[in-house]
Amino acid sequence: MLDKHEKRSLRKQLFYHLDGLAMCGVVPVLHEWGLLERVFHASGDVDQLAAEYRANSGYLNVALRMLCSQGLLEAARAEDMINYRPAVGKTHTDWYLHNSSYAAGRNWMKCIVGSWNTPGKALAPGDLMSMEILMDAWRDMPDEGIMSRIKSHLEGALVAPFLVTLGTIHGTKPISSWDDHNASVLKMHTSKQEAWGRILILLGWDKTDKGAFFLKRSSAYGVTTSYVKTFIWSKELIFGNGSYLWRIQPGEPEIHVDRTLNVWGSGGAHKAYFNHLDEVIKSVFNAPLENQPLGLCDMGCGNGALLLHLSEVIKTSTLRGQNLSTHPLELVGADFNQEALIATADHFKQEGVDGHFIWGDIGDPDQLAMDIWRIHKIRLGDLMSVRSFLDHNRIFNRPIIDRPEKAISTGAFAFRGERLKLRNVEQSLKEHFLRWAPYVAEHGLLVVELHTIDPEAAADRQGDMPATAYDATHGFADQYIVEVPVYDAMAAEAGLSIDQSCSRTFPKELPATVSIRYFKA
Repeated sequence: MLDKHEKRSLRKQLFYHLDGLAMCGVVPVLHEWGLLERVFHASGDVDQLAAEYRANSGYLNVALRMLCSQGLLEAARAEDMINYRPAVGKTHTDWYLHNSSYAAGRNWMKCIVGSWNTPGKALAPGDLMSMEILMDAWRDMPDEGIMSRIKSHLEGALVAPFLVTLGTIHGTKPISSWDDHNASVLKMHTSKQEAWGRILILLGWDKTDKGAFFLKRSSAYGVTTSYVKTFIWSKELIFGNGSYLWRIQPGEPEIHVDRTLNVWGSGGAHKAYFNHLDEVIKSVFNAPLENQPLGLCDMGCGNGALLLHLSEVIKTSTLRGQNLSTHPLELVGADFNQEALIATADHFKQEGVDGHFIWGDIGDPDQLAMDIWRIHKIRLGDLMSVRSFLDHNRIFNRPIIDRPEKAISTGAFAFRGERLKLRNVEQSLKEHFLRWAPYVAEHGLLVVELHTIDPEAAADRQGDMPATAYDATHGFADQYIVEVPVYDAMAAEAGLSIDQSCSRTFPKELPATVSIRYFKA
């Protein structure tokens, strides 16, 4: 049995694994183009570096900020300028001397990407060769100082594809025993069985408590692994076509993320946050019936899990649930993705629950309100709005006005390769909240959101959270995860107040990467 100290150490290792997927994807690209050598031997303004290397400054900024979160670079910000320089101390020097090992991780990821969707397909000879090279790089990496972190990063690239393969084979429940593990292994091609067996032995995981720890948490690898293709395309994003991820036609499926794997990986984590929403829902739907909302609108409903969960809470634990015959509960699921709407409708049908499902854009509540009224004769403002991990994933709307105030965010944000001014990202968020304010004025907005943290804070908390992985997945995919204080400030400027009794952050103390907020206008 693992004690608390051992579990804490392995949890840190898991976060290193996730960061490693991003580092293995991006670092070799910077190395190949000579940019690592340039920035580690002299400071450089990001826009000047972009001009010098013919790079897209937005994604170059994302990549260099990743190295700040690792404590390898430091960023000096003045107005809209960002200057990167080597961090103080010897750590960055040792890291730079060993950074070429990341190439083995990148090559393996290029071979193995998407393989979790075809567990019965054999590994090609070239795939096995790439795995061998990565295993050799892992063996050769010293387990001391900053090199031990590189070793963990390489380990993450090695194991993540197998862990999500086994986890998705097993289903939505954790792999809680070696019998569960063995049953999943048998569903892989024999070449993958043999490869995974060798990895287990190499890492000392085979039938050990350490191995069981990571197997049980295989879903924790799902979200970051779902972006491996984006990490591999970082070369094109940074030094090529800034619109590379968006070269699809309207209606075609997204290519920057494996959405099925992403939904599987996020399911467990999201459920943990859903439980914290219950008390807010109970307080709202235990109020006098005449003061209650007509129902709920989940913008970005995914597969309908949150909406169904909250409706069950209302039915079983509130005054409204006791009076549904006279005060029926309207449930509206909206999503930008048509496949998500189909999944939600199917999920509701399976559960025997009635609902309304409609296409919607998080950035255009006016259109959503008109469509809900036109099709379902329901006013958006009569519903309580709820959503999870969505506001950051909206198409960037350029602000109507240039924000005069100095930016307080430290994030790295891009739109199709262009580096966005931090104050404009903040102003865009404020205007986003302003667009929603009329529709949440009466019954509020209950939201779970993801956040970045200051890279210096991330560097000081290595292994406490996968900050580098978060920033890479969202930064290269044109998503806008701002810090909690920035998020709260823009909401306040838009006239939304936080009900502190119903709000929290994870972890409890700032800096935090997840928040729950109940906004009222």
